[in-house]
Amino acid sequence: MKKNIIYLLLVSLMVFSCEENFDEYNTHPLNAQVESDEVIPRFQLGPITDALKATGQISNQVAPEYTRQFSYNTSSYRVSELVASQYNAMWNKVYLLNPTINNVLNQTAEATDPVDIVVRAITKISKVYLFTGVSDLYGDIPYSESGDVAVQFPKYDTQEFIYNDGFVLIDQAIASLTSQISAGIQLPADDRVYGGDVAKWIRFANSLKLRLAMRLRAVDNTTSADRTREALEHNGGLISSHDQSATIENFDGAGPEHSIFQMRNEPFRMAEFLVDYLNNTNDPRLPIWADPAVNGGGLVGVDNSLIDFPDNDNFSRLSADNLFQRTLEDIVLMYSETEFLKAEAYLFGNGVSKDDNAANEAYRAGIKASLEYWGVEEADVNTFLAQGFTTLTGSDEEKLKQIGEQKWVSLFLTGTELWSEVRRLDYPEYPSRSGVPGYFQGDTNGEMPTRLDYPQNEATFNAENYDMANSKYPQVIASKLWWDVD
Repeated sequence: MKKNIIYLLLVSLMVFSCEENFDEYNTHPLNAQVESDEVIPRFQLGPITDALKATGQISNQVAPEYTRQFSYNTSSYRVSELVASQYNAMWNKVYLLNPTINNVLNQTAEATDPVDIVVRAITKISKVYLFTGVSDLYGDIPYSESGDVAVQFPKYDTQEFIYNDGFVLIDQAIASLTSQISAGIQLPADDRVYGGDVAKWIRFANSLKLRLAMRLRAVDNTTSADRTREALEHNGGLISSHDQSATIENFDGAGPEHSIFQMRNEPFRMAEFLVDYLNNTNDPRLPIWADPAVNGGGLVGVDNSLIDFPDNDNFSRLSADNLFQRTLEDIVLMYSETEFLKAEAYLFGNGVSKDDNAANEAYRAGIKASLEYWGVEEADVNTFLAQGFTTLTGSDEEKLKQIGEQKWVSLFLTGTELWSEVRRLDYPEYPSRSGVPGYFQGDTNGEMPTRLDYPQNEATFNAENYDMANSKYPQVIASKLWWDVD
Protein backbone atom coordinates (compact mmCIF):
# COMPACT_ATOMS: atom_id res chain seq x y z
CA MET A 1 0.00 0.00 0.00
CA LYS A 2 2.83 2.38 0.89
CA LYS A 3 4.43 1.72 -2.47
CA ASN A 4 1.18 2.54 -4.26
CA ILE A 5 0.71 5.79 -2.38
CA ILE A 6 4.26 6.89 -3.16
CA TYR A 7 3.73 6.09 -6.84
CA LEU A 8 0.52 8.07 -6.99
CA LEU A 9 2.06 11.04 -5.23
CA LEU A 10 4.86 11.04 -7.77
CA VAL A 11 2.34 10.91 -10.61
CA SER A 12 0.43 13.84 -9.18
CA LEU A 13 3.60 15.89 -8.88
CA MET A 14 4.93 14.99 -12.30
CA VAL A 15 1.93 15.88 -14.42
CA PHE A 16 1.21 19.56 -13.85
CA SER A 17 0.71 21.79 -10.84
CA CYS A 18 -2.83 22.68 -11.90
CA GLU A 19 -4.04 19.16 -11.07
CA GLU A 20 -4.89 20.18 -7.52
CA ASN A 21 -8.15 18.23 -7.54
CA PHE A 22 -6.63 14.97 -8.68
CA ASP A 23 -7.51 12.24 -6.20
CA GLU A 24 -4.16 10.53 -5.72
CA TYR A 25 -5.55 7.58 -3.86
CA ASN A 26 -8.66 6.51 -5.74
CA THR A 27 -8.14 7.46 -9.36
CA HIS A 28 -6.15 5.48 -11.88
CA PRO A 29 -3.14 7.56 -13.02
CA LEU A 30 -4.27 7.28 -16.64
CA ASN A 31 -7.38 9.25 -15.71
CA ALA A 32 -5.56 12.31 -14.40
CA GLN A 33 -6.86 15.39 -16.15
CA VAL A 34 -5.92 19.04 -16.41
CA GLU A 35 -9.09 21.02 -15.67
CA SER A 36 -8.10 24.67 -15.87
CA ASP A 37 -9.18 27.27 -18.41
CA GLU A 38 -6.14 29.27 -17.27
CA VAL A 39 -3.88 26.85 -19.14
CA ILE A 40 -3.86 28.60 -22.52
CA PRO A 41 -3.81 25.95 -25.30
CA ARG A 42 -1.16 27.61 -27.45
CA PHE A 43 1.31 27.59 -24.58
CA GLN A 44 0.94 23.81 -24.19
CA LEU A 45 2.55 23.08 -27.55
CA GLY A 46 5.95 22.91 -25.89
CA PRO A 47 5.37 19.79 -23.76
CA ILE A 48 3.07 18.23 -26.37
CA THR A 49 5.43 18.50 -29.32
CA ASP A 50 8.51 17.81 -27.21
CA ALA A 51 6.94 14.49 -26.20
CA LEU A 52 7.23 13.29 -29.81
CA LYS A 53 10.81 12.43 -28.95
CA ALA A 54 9.46 9.82 -26.50
CA THR A 55 9.64 7.17 -29.20
CA GLY A 56 13.41 7.53 -29.16
CA GLN A 57 13.65 7.00 -25.44
CA ILE A 58 13.51 3.24 -25.93
CA SER A 59 16.22 3.41 -28.58
CA ASN A 60 19.03 3.01 -26.09
CA GLN A 61 18.03 -0.25 -24.48
CA VAL A 62 15.43 -1.90 -26.66
CA ALA A 63 15.12 -1.14 -30.37
CA PRO A 64 18.82 -1.26 -31.41
CA GLU A 65 19.46 -4.27 -29.17
CA TYR A 66 16.52 -6.19 -30.58
CA THR A 67 17.40 -5.23 -34.15
CA ARG A 68 21.16 -5.76 -33.74
CA GLN A 69 22.38 -2.25 -34.22
CA PHE A 70 23.77 -1.98 -30.67
CA SER A 71 24.91 -4.67 -28.27
CA TYR A 72 24.93 -4.35 -24.48
CA ASN A 73 28.11 -6.22 -23.72
CA THR A 74 27.54 -6.76 -20.00
CA SER A 75 25.49 -9.05 -17.78
CA SER A 76 23.96 -6.08 -15.96
CA TYR A 77 21.91 -5.35 -19.09
CA ARG A 78 20.89 -8.93 -19.73
CA VAL A 79 17.23 -8.04 -19.16
CA SER A 80 17.45 -5.43 -21.88
CA GLU A 81 17.30 -8.06 -24.55
CA LEU A 82 15.49 -11.35 -24.16
CA VAL A 83 13.83 -11.30 -20.74
CA ALA A 84 10.31 -9.99 -20.15
CA SER A 85 10.67 -6.76 -18.25
CA GLN A 86 8.85 -3.47 -17.93
CA TYR A 87 10.26 -0.63 -20.04
CA ASN A 88 7.98 2.17 -19.04
CA ALA A 89 9.67 5.36 -20.27
CA MET A 90 7.44 5.95 -23.27
CA TRP A 91 4.29 4.65 -21.54
CA ASN A 92 4.81 7.01 -18.60
CA LYS A 93 5.72 9.97 -20.80
CA VAL A 94 2.63 9.64 -22.97
CA TYR A 95 0.12 8.96 -20.21
CA LEU A 96 1.47 11.72 -17.99
CA LEU A 97 1.09 14.09 -20.93
CA ASN A 98 -2.39 12.85 -21.80
CA PRO A 99 -4.15 15.25 -19.39
CA THR A 100 -2.57 18.17 -21.23
CA ILE A 101 -3.56 16.75 -24.61
CA ASN A 102 -7.15 16.28 -23.39
CA ASN A 103 -7.25 19.75 -21.90
CA VAL A 104 -6.12 21.39 -25.12
CA LEU A 105 -8.64 19.40 -27.16
CA ASN A 106 -11.44 20.22 -24.72
CA GLN A 107 -10.65 23.93 -24.62
CA THR A 108 -10.43 24.23 -28.40
CA ALA A 109 -13.48 22.11 -29.25
CA GLU A 110 -15.43 25.20 -30.39
CA ALA A 111 -12.42 27.26 -31.42
CA THR A 112 -12.80 30.00 -34.01
CA ASP A 113 -9.51 31.77 -33.38
CA PRO A 114 -7.04 30.72 -36.12
CA VAL A 115 -4.23 30.09 -33.65
CA ASP A 116 -6.39 27.82 -31.50
CA ILE A 117 -7.56 25.95 -34.60
CA VAL A 118 -3.95 25.26 -35.56
CA VAL A 119 -2.99 24.31 -32.01
CA ARG A 120 -5.89 21.86 -31.90
CA ALA A 121 -4.79 20.28 -35.19
CA ILE A 122 -1.16 19.92 -34.08
CA THR A 123 -2.34 18.37 -30.81
CA LYS A 124 -4.44 15.80 -32.70
CA ILE A 125 -1.49 14.85 -34.90
CA SER A 126 0.74 14.54 -31.84
CA LYS A 127 -1.84 12.38 -30.07
CA VAL A 128 -1.95 9.99 -33.03
CA TYR A 129 1.83 9.80 -33.23
CA LEU A 130 2.21 9.13 -29.51
CA PHE A 131 -0.59 6.62 -28.95
CA THR A 132 0.07 4.58 -32.07
CA GLY A 133 3.70 4.55 -30.94
CA VAL A 134 2.78 3.16 -27.52
CA SER A 135 0.46 0.64 -29.15
CA ASP A 136 3.28 -0.48 -31.46
CA LEU A 137 5.23 -1.44 -28.35
CA TYR A 138 2.55 -3.18 -26.29
CA GLY A 139 -0.45 -3.97 -28.50
CA ASP A 140 -3.84 -3.13 -26.96
CA ILE A 141 -3.62 -0.14 -24.59
CA PRO A 142 -5.94 2.22 -22.67
CA TYR A 143 -6.98 4.88 -25.17
CA SER A 144 -10.61 5.97 -25.58
CA GLU A 145 -11.25 6.08 -21.82
CA SER A 146 -7.79 7.22 -20.84
CA GLY A 147 -8.01 10.63 -19.22
CA ASP A 148 -11.76 10.40 -18.61
CA VAL A 149 -12.15 11.21 -14.91
CA ALA A 150 -15.57 9.55 -14.92
CA VAL A 151 -13.97 6.19 -15.68
CA GLN A 152 -11.97 4.75 -12.81
CA PHE A 153 -10.67 1.73 -14.72
CA PRO A 154 -10.05 2.59 -18.40
CA LYS A 155 -10.52 -0.24 -20.85
CA TYR A 156 -7.85 -1.39 -23.27
CA ASP A 157 -8.68 -0.63 -26.89
CA THR A 158 -7.46 -2.76 -29.77
CA GLN A 159 -4.69 -1.63 -32.08
CA GLU A 160 -7.18 -1.70 -34.92
CA PHE A 161 -9.41 0.79 -33.10
CA ILE A 162 -6.49 3.05 -32.21
CA TYR A 163 -5.17 3.09 -35.78
CA ASN A 164 -8.60 3.76 -37.30
CA ASP A 165 -9.29 6.54 -34.83
CA GLY A 166 -5.85 7.89 -35.64
CA PHE A 167 -6.75 8.16 -39.32
CA VAL A 168 -9.88 10.11 -38.38
CA LEU A 169 -7.90 12.53 -36.21
CA ILE A 170 -5.26 13.00 -38.90
CA ASP A 171 -7.92 13.81 -41.50
CA GLN A 172 -9.54 16.32 -39.16
CA ALA A 173 -6.18 17.92 -38.44
CA ILE A 174 -5.21 18.16 -42.11
CA ALA A 175 -8.55 19.80 -42.94
CA SER A 176 -8.13 22.33 -40.13
CA LEU A 177 -4.55 23.14 -41.06
CA THR A 178 -5.45 23.46 -44.73
CA SER A 179 -8.17 25.98 -43.84
CA GLN A 180 -5.53 28.13 -42.14
CA ILE A 181 -2.70 27.72 -44.65
CA SER A 182 -2.99 31.30 -45.90
CA ALA A 183 -3.78 32.92 -42.55
CA GLY A 184 -0.16 33.69 -41.69
CA ILE A 185 -0.47 32.05 -38.27
CA GLN A 186 2.25 33.00 -35.81
CA LEU A 187 2.50 30.39 -33.08
CA PRO A 188 4.74 30.58 -30.03
CA ALA A 189 8.20 29.08 -30.47
CA ASP A 190 7.02 26.30 -28.14
CA ASP A 191 6.23 24.17 -31.18
CA ARG A 192 9.41 22.10 -30.87
CA VAL A 193 9.08 20.47 -34.30
CA TYR A 194 8.24 23.14 -36.87
CA GLY A 195 7.94 26.39 -34.96
CA GLY A 196 4.32 26.74 -36.06
CA ASP A 197 4.88 26.20 -39.79
CA VAL A 198 1.41 25.07 -40.89
CA ALA A 199 2.48 23.80 -44.32
CA LYS A 200 5.13 21.56 -42.80
CA TRP A 201 2.66 20.17 -40.27
CA ILE A 202 0.40 19.17 -43.17
CA ARG A 203 3.32 17.35 -44.78
CA PHE A 204 4.09 15.65 -41.47
CA ALA A 205 0.44 14.58 -41.06
CA ASN A 206 0.34 13.11 -44.57
CA SER A 207 3.63 11.30 -43.98
CA LEU A 208 2.40 9.94 -40.65
CA LYS A 209 -0.76 8.73 -42.39
CA LEU A 210 1.41 6.99 -44.98
CA ARG A 211 3.49 5.33 -42.25
CA LEU A 212 0.41 4.00 -40.47
CA ALA A 213 -1.26 2.97 -43.72
CA MET A 214 1.72 0.90 -44.83
CA ARG A 215 1.88 -0.70 -41.39
CA LEU A 216 -1.49 -2.26 -42.19
CA ARG A 217 -0.60 -3.53 -45.65
CA ALA A 218 -0.57 -7.20 -44.66
CA VAL A 219 -3.37 -7.16 -42.08
CA ASP A 220 -5.97 -4.80 -43.61
CA ASN A 221 -5.06 -4.16 -47.21
CA THR A 222 -8.25 -2.29 -48.05
CA THR A 223 -7.73 0.35 -45.36
CA SER A 224 -4.03 0.40 -46.11
CA ALA A 225 -4.55 1.05 -49.81
CA ASP A 226 -7.21 3.70 -49.27
CA ARG A 227 -5.16 5.62 -46.73
CA THR A 228 -1.98 5.29 -48.76
CA ARG A 229 -3.74 6.76 -51.78
CA GLU A 230 -5.01 9.68 -49.72
CA ALA A 231 -1.56 10.43 -48.35
CA LEU A 232 0.16 10.25 -51.72
CA GLU A 233 -2.45 12.29 -53.57
CA HIS A 234 -3.09 15.07 -51.03
CA ASN A 235 -2.08 18.42 -52.45
CA GLY A 236 -0.37 19.35 -49.18
CA GLY A 237 2.32 16.84 -50.01
CA LEU A 238 4.57 14.54 -48.02
CA ILE A 239 7.86 15.30 -46.33
CA SER A 240 9.96 15.61 -49.48
CA SER A 241 13.11 17.45 -48.45
CA HIS A 242 15.46 17.59 -45.49
CA ASP A 243 14.14 20.93 -44.23
CA GLN A 244 10.66 19.38 -44.00
CA SER A 245 11.80 16.43 -41.86
CA ALA A 246 10.29 16.28 -38.39
CA THR A 247 13.08 16.61 -35.85
CA ILE A 248 13.45 18.14 -32.40
CA GLU A 249 16.42 20.34 -31.59
CA ASN A 250 18.32 19.85 -28.35
CA PHE A 251 20.46 22.45 -26.62
CA ASP A 252 23.90 22.75 -25.12
CA GLY A 253 23.98 23.38 -21.38
CA ALA A 254 20.77 23.34 -19.35
CA GLY A 255 17.60 22.03 -20.96
CA PRO A 256 16.65 19.12 -23.23
CA GLU A 257 19.34 16.77 -24.42
CA HIS A 258 19.38 13.72 -26.67
CA SER A 259 18.74 10.45 -24.87
CA ILE A 260 21.79 8.85 -26.50
CA PHE A 261 23.98 11.49 -24.84
CA GLN A 262 22.66 10.33 -21.48
CA MET A 263 23.90 6.82 -22.29
CA ARG A 264 27.44 7.83 -23.23
CA ASN A 265 29.06 6.13 -20.22
CA GLU A 266 27.10 2.89 -20.40
CA PRO A 267 28.55 -0.41 -21.66
CA PHE A 268 27.03 -0.78 -25.10
CA ARG A 269 28.92 -1.07 -28.35
CA MET A 270 28.13 -1.19 -32.04
CA ALA A 271 26.61 -4.57 -32.88
CA GLU A 272 28.57 -6.99 -35.03
CA PHE A 273 25.59 -7.57 -37.32
CA LEU A 274 25.27 -3.88 -38.23
CA VAL A 275 29.01 -3.24 -38.51
CA ASP A 276 29.48 -6.27 -40.76
CA TYR A 277 26.55 -5.24 -42.95
CA LEU A 278 27.88 -1.70 -43.33
CA ASN A 279 31.38 -2.96 -44.05
CA ASN A 280 30.11 -5.43 -46.65
CA THR A 281 28.20 -2.67 -48.44
CA ASN A 282 31.01 -0.10 -48.21
CA ASP A 283 28.67 2.18 -46.32
CA PRO A 284 30.15 5.63 -45.56
CA ARG A 285 27.83 6.07 -42.57
CA LEU A 286 29.85 3.57 -40.51
CA PRO A 287 32.81 5.87 -39.68
CA ILE A 288 30.31 8.65 -38.93
CA TRP A 289 28.47 6.49 -36.41
CA ALA A 290 31.34 4.56 -34.82
CA ASP A 291 34.80 5.16 -33.35
CA PRO A 292 37.66 2.67 -33.73
CA ALA A 293 38.03 0.14 -30.93
CA VAL A 294 40.35 1.28 -28.14
CA ASN A 295 42.45 -1.88 -28.39
CA GLY A 296 42.88 -1.54 -32.14
CA GLY A 297 41.28 -3.42 -34.98
CA GLY A 298 39.44 -0.47 -36.46
CA LEU A 299 35.66 -0.37 -36.62
CA VAL A 300 34.41 -3.63 -35.16
CA GLY A 301 31.15 -4.71 -33.53
CA VAL A 302 30.39 -7.17 -30.76
CA ASP A 303 27.83 -9.95 -31.13
CA ASN A 304 24.53 -9.81 -29.26
CA SER A 305 23.50 -12.12 -26.42
CA LEU A 306 26.88 -13.68 -25.72
CA ILE A 307 27.00 -15.62 -22.48
CA ASP A 308 30.68 -14.78 -21.94
CA PHE A 309 31.43 -11.10 -22.48
CA PRO A 310 34.68 -10.08 -24.18
CA ASP A 311 36.57 -6.90 -23.31
CA ASN A 312 34.54 -3.87 -24.36
CA ASP A 313 37.69 -2.06 -25.46
CA ASN A 314 37.97 -4.53 -28.31
CA PHE A 315 34.86 -3.06 -29.93
CA SER A 316 33.62 0.24 -31.34
CA ARG A 317 31.68 2.74 -29.29
CA LEU A 318 29.32 5.18 -30.92
CA SER A 319 31.10 8.22 -32.27
CA ALA A 320 32.03 10.68 -29.55
CA ASP A 321 32.13 13.56 -32.02
CA ASN A 322 29.00 12.79 -34.02
CA LEU A 323 26.58 10.95 -31.72
CA PHE A 324 27.48 11.38 -28.05
CA GLN A 325 26.54 15.04 -28.21
CA ARG A 326 24.04 16.84 -26.03
CA THR A 327 22.84 18.82 -29.05
CA LEU A 328 22.16 15.83 -31.33
CA GLU A 329 18.63 16.31 -32.66
CA ASP A 330 15.88 13.78 -32.07
CA ILE A 331 14.41 12.14 -35.15
CA VAL A 332 10.60 12.07 -35.35
CA LEU A 333 9.87 11.33 -39.03
CA MET A 334 12.43 11.81 -41.77
CA TYR A 335 12.43 12.54 -45.47
CA SER A 336 14.24 9.24 -46.09
CA GLU A 337 11.42 7.31 -44.40
CA THR A 338 8.74 8.75 -46.68
CA GLU A 339 10.77 7.69 -49.72
CA PHE A 340 11.13 4.10 -48.49
CA LEU A 341 7.38 4.01 -47.77
CA LYS A 342 6.67 5.22 -51.29
CA ALA A 343 9.03 2.58 -52.70
CA GLU A 344 7.08 -0.17 -50.96
CA ALA A 345 3.72 1.27 -52.03
CA TYR A 346 4.73 1.38 -55.70
CA LEU A 347 6.39 -2.03 -55.54
CA PHE A 348 3.14 -3.72 -54.46
CA GLY A 349 0.66 -1.33 -56.05
CA ASN A 350 -0.68 -0.42 -52.63
CA GLY A 351 -3.10 2.48 -53.19
CA VAL A 352 -1.37 3.27 -56.48
CA SER A 353 -0.71 1.46 -59.73
CA LYS A 354 2.18 -0.98 -59.43
CA ASP A 355 5.20 0.82 -60.87
CA ASP A 356 8.63 -0.80 -60.57
CA ASN A 357 10.38 2.28 -61.94
CA ALA A 358 8.71 4.56 -59.40
CA ALA A 359 9.54 2.06 -56.64
CA ASN A 360 13.19 2.06 -57.65
CA GLU A 361 13.33 5.83 -57.89
CA ALA A 362 11.89 6.21 -54.39
CA TYR A 363 14.18 3.48 -53.01
CA ARG A 364 17.27 5.24 -54.31
CA ALA A 365 15.96 8.59 -53.10
CA GLY A 366 15.53 7.13 -49.62
CA ILE A 367 19.10 5.86 -49.56
CA LYS A 368 20.43 9.18 -50.80
CA ALA A 369 18.38 11.15 -48.28
CA SER A 370 19.74 9.10 -45.37
CA LEU A 371 23.34 9.46 -46.55
CA GLU A 372 22.91 13.21 -46.93
CA TYR A 373 21.29 13.57 -43.52
CA TRP A 374 24.32 12.02 -41.86
CA GLY A 375 26.71 14.32 -43.69
CA VAL A 376 28.15 11.98 -46.32
CA GLU A 377 29.99 13.93 -49.01
CA GLU A 378 28.36 14.12 -52.45
CA ALA A 379 31.13 12.13 -54.15
CA ASP A 380 30.76 9.34 -51.58
CA VAL A 381 26.97 9.39 -52.02
CA ASN A 382 27.40 8.88 -55.75
CA THR A 383 29.94 6.09 -55.22
CA PHE A 384 27.59 4.31 -52.85
CA LEU A 385 24.65 4.64 -55.23
CA ALA A 386 26.72 3.13 -58.04
CA GLN A 387 26.68 -0.26 -56.31
CA GLY A 388 24.32 -2.91 -57.65
CA PHE A 389 22.21 -3.41 -54.53
CA THR A 390 21.09 0.23 -54.62
CA THR A 391 18.97 -0.59 -57.67
CA LEU A 392 15.94 -2.83 -57.14
CA THR A 393 16.26 -6.16 -58.94
CA GLY A 394 14.70 -9.62 -58.90
CA SER A 395 11.30 -10.70 -57.64
CA ASP A 396 9.02 -8.45 -55.62
CA GLU A 397 10.10 -10.24 -52.45
CA GLU A 398 13.77 -9.79 -53.33
CA LYS A 399 13.11 -6.11 -53.93
CA LEU A 400 11.30 -5.84 -50.59
CA LYS A 401 14.37 -7.36 -48.95
CA GLN A 402 16.51 -4.61 -50.47
CA ILE A 403 14.07 -1.93 -49.28
CA GLY A 404 13.81 -3.48 -45.81
CA GLU A 405 17.56 -3.70 -45.30
CA GLN A 406 18.33 -0.16 -46.40
CA LYS A 407 15.37 1.15 -44.42
CA TRP A 408 16.72 -0.65 -41.34
CA VAL A 409 20.02 1.17 -41.75
CA SER A 410 18.32 4.52 -42.34
CA LEU A 411 16.21 4.20 -39.17
CA PHE A 412 19.32 4.38 -36.99
CA LEU A 413 18.46 6.17 -33.71
CA THR A 414 14.72 6.27 -34.40
CA GLY A 415 13.64 4.01 -31.55
CA THR A 416 10.15 2.60 -31.89
CA GLU A 417 9.99 2.95 -35.66
CA LEU A 418 13.20 0.98 -36.14
CA TRP A 419 11.89 -2.00 -34.21
CA SER A 420 8.37 -1.76 -35.67
CA GLU A 421 9.55 -1.87 -39.28
CA VAL A 422 11.90 -4.79 -38.68
CA ARG A 423 9.02 -6.71 -37.11
CA ARG A 424 6.65 -5.80 -39.94
CA LEU A 425 8.93 -6.34 -42.93
CA ASP A 426 10.98 -9.23 -41.44
CA TYR A 427 14.13 -7.71 -42.92
CA PRO A 428 17.00 -7.85 -42.35
CA GLU A 429 17.10 -11.58 -41.67
CA TYR A 430 19.05 -12.43 -38.53
CA PRO A 431 20.83 -15.75 -38.00
CA SER A 432 18.89 -17.75 -35.43
CA ARG A 433 20.43 -18.04 -31.99
CA SER A 434 17.80 -20.49 -30.81
CA GLY A 435 19.56 -23.33 -29.05
CA VAL A 436 22.98 -22.19 -30.26
CA PRO A 437 25.68 -22.79 -27.60
CA GLY A 438 27.30 -19.66 -26.23
CA TYR A 439 24.21 -17.47 -26.64
CA PHE A 440 21.74 -16.44 -23.95
CA GLN A 441 18.26 -17.82 -24.73
CA GLY A 442 16.05 -15.81 -22.35
CA ASP A 443 12.25 -15.83 -22.59
CA THR A 444 12.24 -15.86 -26.39
CA ASN A 445 14.45 -18.90 -26.99
CA GLY A 446 17.10 -16.65 -28.51
CA GLU A 447 14.82 -14.91 -31.01
CA MET A 448 14.04 -11.20 -31.33
CA PRO A 449 11.19 -10.10 -29.02
CA THR A 450 8.06 -8.91 -30.78
CA ARG A 451 6.46 -6.73 -28.10
CA LEU A 452 7.06 -5.27 -24.64
CA ASP A 453 5.50 -6.51 -21.42
CA TYR A 454 2.88 -4.22 -19.88
CA PRO A 455 4.02 -2.00 -16.98
CA GLN A 456 3.53 -3.80 -13.69
CA ASN A 457 1.64 -0.85 -12.22
CA GLU A 458 -1.22 -1.68 -14.57
CA ALA A 459 -1.73 -4.95 -12.71
CA THR A 460 -2.17 -2.91 -9.53
CA PHE A 461 -4.30 -0.01 -10.70
CA ASN A 462 -6.35 -1.57 -13.49
CA ALA A 463 -6.24 -5.28 -12.76
CA GLU A 464 -9.35 -6.53 -14.55
CA ASN A 465 -8.67 -4.71 -17.80
CA TYR A 466 -4.98 -5.49 -17.54
CA ASP A 467 -5.69 -9.21 -17.15
CA MET A 468 -8.06 -9.19 -20.12
CA ALA A 469 -5.54 -7.45 -22.34
CA ASN A 470 -2.63 -9.53 -21.10
CA SER A 471 -4.45 -12.75 -21.96
CA LYS A 472 -4.12 -11.86 -25.66
CA TYR A 473 -0.34 -12.14 -25.38
CA PRO A 474 0.33 -15.51 -23.71
CA GLN A 475 3.93 -15.58 -24.90
CA VAL A 476 4.50 -12.12 -23.40
CA ILE A 477 7.42 -10.58 -25.32
CA ALA A 478 7.32 -13.36 -27.93
CA SER A 479 3.67 -12.65 -28.81
CA LYS A 480 2.95 -10.79 -32.02
CA LEU A 481 0.96 -7.60 -32.44
CA TRP A 482 -2.12 -7.20 -34.63
CA TRP A 483 -0.27 -5.91 -37.70
CA ASP A 484 2.67 -8.31 -37.34
CA VAL A 485 1.17 -11.16 -39.33
CA ASP A 486 4.18 -12.70 -41.14
